[in-house]
Amino acid sequence: MTQNLSTLPYQDLLPKAVHTIQEAQKILVVSHINPDGDTLGCLLTLGIVLERLGKTTTLLSADGVPPTLMFLPQVEAVQTTTEERGFDLAIVVDAGELNRVGKSREAVESAATVMDIDHHVTPGAFGEIRLLDAKAAATGEILFDLLHALSVEITPDIAQCLLCALLTDTGSFRYLNVTPRTLQIASVLVEKGGVPNEIAEAVFENKPFAAQKLLGRALDSLARTDDGRIAWAHITQEDFVSFDATDADTEGIVNAVRSVRGTQVAFFLREMPSGKLRVSLRAQPPYDVASVALQFGGGGHHLAAGCTLEGPIADAEARLVSATQVMMTATDSPTSLPK
Repeated sequence: MTQNLSTLPYQDLLPKAVHTIQEAQKILVVSHINPDGDTLGCLLTLGIVLERLGKTTTLLSADGVPPTLMFLPQVEAVQTTTEERGFDLAIVVDAGELNRVGKSREAVESAATVMDIDHHVTPGAFGEIRLLDAKAAATGEILFDLLHALSVEITPDIAQCLLCALLTDTGSFRYLNVTPRTLQIASVLVEKGGVPNEIAEAVFENKPFAAQKLLGRALDSLARTDDGRIAWAHITQEDFVSFDATDADTEGIVNAVRSVRGTQVAFFLREMPSGKLRVSLRAQPPYDVASVALQFGGGGHHLAAGCTLEGPIADAEARLVSATQVMMTATDSPTSLPK
């Protein structure tokens, strides 16, 4: 693939990013909590690349690795915690805001330099070096360009990790975030040894029994507004205990909520052991659920976002519905349209 970085917002920062990586020796790479295929695909890609560059590297995912992503190369290198501090460089991938790295934050903040690589562009952007592009379908697209700038050869393991990033964050290239560039990068990754069907089977067609039971319980709770434009569902901590399930087993449930006919905005809440509620939000254009998530300390994209709320569940659902209705009304107003 011929690289054309002339229109990419981070192009001018790539030389600085390359120089910083080359000069650093002790490097930390961190994913966001409740990791998905994009953040872990990028985490593992950097782990492989930095090891090849002779760096001392620590890979952190505060919530570990979900079973559906255990097939990825070098996944055994991922740690949930580290006592190490004083890193030369910390690279955070796909997190949106620093508070989304969970208990890894202290290690990140101990680094002399922090690099933020992300396709979530929010007011919470952080770090001395920011490779950000809201138009990228996945953070894996940005990392692809960083590897090119580093003159790193894409091996089959790297191709599989980055292809996983693209496939999962685009819903197998079904979402509106897919661009010609996304497909061009995917083509290169397949050519270099990425295997799409292996990723699709592991992530989308390999649900554990507990996950399917949780889906059923979530759909039992399914509700919507009178006009049918907003739909939501939830999972309680009791549900998790009943099925011996984990948060990773809820992957994809929000999409089942969104698939209800007539739904324009969907959200899904799951109750954590602490009593707090993790929320995933999805929308159809032109609605912006990132603006809703931001009101509750979260963030994300216009069409896919997340946040954490205090319970109880019914109160949290009511607050989310109210905030979503305000956002939709403002979006529908003729005064909100560009002149």
